[in-house]
Amino acid sequence: MLLQYLNVSSLNIADDSYRITFAPELEELKRSVKVAGIIQPINVRHTPEGTYQIVTGYKRVLVMQELERQSIPALIHEPNDLSPTQAFLWSLHDNAVARSLNLIEKSVALTKLNQFYQMSEDELAKQFLPLIGEEPSFKILHQLMSLDSLTEPVKTHVVKSKVALSSASRMSEFTPSTQQALLGVLSHINPSTNKLNELLALLREISARDGLTVEDILSRYQLLQVVVNPTATSADKVSALRQALRGIRLPQLTERQKQLAHLIQGLELPTQAKVVADPYFENKNMKLECQFSHPEELDSVIKKIQAAFEKQKWQEIFEWYRT
Repeated sequence: MLLQYLNVSSLNIADDSYRITFAPELEELKRSVKVAGIIQPINVRHTPEGTYQIVTGYKRVLVMQELERQSIPALIHEPNDLSPTQAFLWSLHDNAVARSLNLIEKSVALTKLNQFYQMSEDELAKQFLPLIGEEPSFKILHQLMSLDSLTEPVKTHVVKSKVALSSASRMSEFTPSTQQALLGVLSHINPSTNKLNELLALLREISARDGLTVEDILSRYQLLQVVVNPTATSADKVSALRQALRGIRLPQLTERQKQLAHLIQGLELPTQAKVVADPYFENKNMKLECQFSHPEELDSVIKKIQAAFEKQKWQEIFEWYRT
């Protein structure tokens, strides 16, 4: 092992043999380097061909490139002193101990350990999942490794939007072209994990039922237009998209829900009172909820309820709801 200053241009960034880092945040490190320089040397492997492979310190090299610095301190390891497997394990431990890996970085680590270093699934689950902050579960292992099927733009979206593992794994089940079409919609919204999983499930169900690709569904029903409204909040966009997909997936149920909403609107209740019904119409009971802070508000609600009775509006709802 030799400590030496290497020319930054001599390091091949494209050689990702030992790289785990994905979509790195560099600004904080860049500020540090401007003030104090490189405090900890990078580790490189000197190949038999005479090139230098980055083992640890990939982000430091990127920062030095961006700052147009000419040289960087490096600990140089000869091939006989550091095998490819040892080099990758150094990189993995250097990253996993120093920080929390994002989902794609975890996927990269596990996939490389499996594909290039012949680690068994049992080893990966029991030895390496705890190292990267995950429970030793084969389900988690398979979900993480499935992310290797994501396109690069979708991987970036997963990291930047902090998409949950369950959702990212569902996205990996789609073809690359479908992922790209889906990204055109998802880039406009920020749904919760449950909502995103529901949206993905609805798309898959509609696709299977109607024999359409997801691209066809997004285009035919103009779903991108649902989420590009610049004046709508993310929550409103998610709600509108969910309602549109549910309408496509369950058209009769959706139409019945619209009919009930119209009947309830006809009661002309004040805003502090509302009628709640089972959205799937399995429970025949309905509920009247009312909020008030003084007697006058309660009196107003009672008068509205009574007026609706006199106009047979309640009877109309009861008869319709039980058909």
